[in-house]
Amino acid sequence: MKYFSLIFLVISSVLSAKTVHSLGEIPQHIKHSAGKTYWEEEMVGAKPQDYFGRDFFADKENYKKILFLIDPKLLIEENWKFMGVRPWPRQPDTYIFTACSTDEKHDLETGKTVFAVIKIDKDNNISLIAKPWIDDGNNTEQTAFLITNDQKQNVTGNPIRLDFAPYQLSSEILAFGVRHNAMVGYSGGGAIDEAMTLFAVIDGQLLPILNVPTYHFANYAGSWHKDGTRDHDIYENLYIIRVLSSSTSGMKDLAWSEVDGKKKHTSVIYKWDNVNKRYIKQKAKRK
Repeated sequence: MKYFSLIFLVISSVLSAKTVHSLGEIPQHIKHSAGKTYWEEEMVGAKPQDYFGRDFFADKENYKKILFLIDPKLLIEENWKFMGVRPWPRQPDTYIFTACSTDEKHDLETGKTVFAVIKIDKDNNISLIAKPWIDDGNNTEQTAFLITNDQKQNVTGNPIRLDFAPYQLSSEILAFGVRHNAMVGYSGGGAIDEAMTLFAVIDGQLLPILNVPTYHFANYAGSWHKDGTRDHDIYENLYIIRVLSSSTSGMKDLAWSEVDGKKKHTSVIYKWDNVNKRYIKQKAKRK
């Protein structure tokens, strides 16, 4: 059973490409921050920013204490590549704990990923606010981070940062996002797809309730020039989620659409499903 009805991002002739005449010209034509970050880190070699709070605790043993609180078996079963804590804005004394492991057996960058909502009181006592979400990166049927890469393959996305935009879904429920991506390398080019999974505490459990694409960037190498440079066709698409004023079953409706000032794009409406405890895609309509 898949947790989400993922919107597949299809690059076709309908989308117009920007052609540049050398690799060095590409950065100045990247419009959006996700693409700029990708270029700086993957092509220039810039140090990745920390979006998960890996240095929140001076004593690194505190991260292991949280993991032990979630499930003692996790400490001995997994090869954890990082753990971190970030304050959850607009939620006093509330924090998001993240732990990501590698899966050496299956040669995957991401194995298990743990997200937990925790409380840290004035005496630094730590407690769980809700049942955590433990994601198995091996299982694309169950993962909260399903994403379609540039080769139209469904893969498990790599969590890259927390998104604390004010996703206020009801008077009592505030969601946070986890951005995740998948990259494909080509000879002379490459592509990155990014998506966001919204998480919220529902009936005492931290659950993934929506997963939609948020960004696509592709760089396809073309013809060579006599001076050794090469044409590159670049594509870039940005998508956003808006919280609407209308509600279904007590939860705000959501709209997903592409950001492009030159064209009108289809908005996809998502409405809350109380039975499945997630947002369900509705019929699309023009803005």
